Amino acid sequence: MIKHSVLLAFVIIVLLGTQNTVQANESLEYKLACINSGGYVARDHISVNRIRSLLNQLSTTYVENRQEIGDMSAYVQKQLKKNGVEEGVLNIMEDLNQFSVGKVGSQKYTNYATAYLILRVQGQSRAQTIRGLRDYLRKQGIY
Repeated sequence: MIKHSVLLAFVIIVLLGTQNTVQANESLEYKLACINSGGYVARDHISVNRIRSLLNQLSTTYVENRQEIGDMSAYVQKQLKKNGVEEGVLNIMEDLNQFSVGKVGSQKYTNYATAYLILRVQGQSRAQTIRGLRDYLRKQGIY
């Protein structure tokens, strides 16, 4: 009986370890697509490809790399949700990609994402937030 319990515990540990390894080996865009949907998505789902494209575009506009942009996007989604705003990672990235004017000095995704988060938590819609950020950037001579 004890041997069976030890064997069962070992099998469970191995399976959990394998599951974590598989998750760790998943692509950044796949992980973000799963976060975006709130669960599982197929690896060939259109959101995976769109997120991959956005990561590539955003990493050429901002100083942060793909991983940093992905992490910040997931963080913004989490903070929005904590504050009662339901928004997907994909929409956040799409919204912040609208300010893509080519690499401009030390333009930081983190700064834009933080401003986006603040405006959305204050009750602004996606459209209002984008318009507000665009107006600010125009005044600064960036956009």
